[in-house]
Amino acid sequence: MSSVLGTYKRREVSFSEGKGTYLTSTTGEKYLDFVSGIAVNSLGHCHPHLVETIKKQSEKLWHVSNAFTIPEQEKLAKRLTDNTFADFVIFVNSGAEATETSIKVARKYFFEIGQPERNRIITFEGAFHGRTLAALFAANNKEHTLGFGPKVDGFDQVPFGDHAALKKAITKNTAAIMLET
Repeated sequence: MSSVLGTYKRREVSFSEGKGTYLTSTTGEKYLDFVSGIAVNSLGHCHPHLVETIKKQSEKLWHVSNAFTIPEQEKLAKRLTDNTFADFVIFVNSGAEATETSIKVARKYFFEIGQPERNRIITFEGAFHGRTLAALFAANNKEHTLGFGPKVDGFDQVPFGDHAALKKAITKNTAAIMLET
């Protein structure tokens, strides 16, 4: 029996190495990894540039709290804001944390401008936004929310691709529409 909590239905295969978009199992079989990683870490496997960068950084410093200025973080934030619509960025650890942040930003924005009633977020059936409490209830998959009550409220769900339902769901209390690619 595994000591890893069964949060996913695991397949009976494990990997010993990866190169580019390919993984090699512990039994020597080669697999094409169509997502080249998972979730927020779809970087492929063992790209020489990333391996060298990680080696160099690991010899200097591993992790510093965001309570301090981090020059590399500042440099990346500047690069992102210079090349996008954003004025600021926030770095988080996972897609679920990004989801939670987007929920909080949308609701906080309307609170700050004096419209606290604008706190509803429209989501889509069949979506998955992560395993935090609000992310689970945003997706509203009964299999994933069973036993985690009380419900985190504030989400209105519509069928994906149903533009009429989406338009109808938008009300004076809508703060955001949450859609992941």
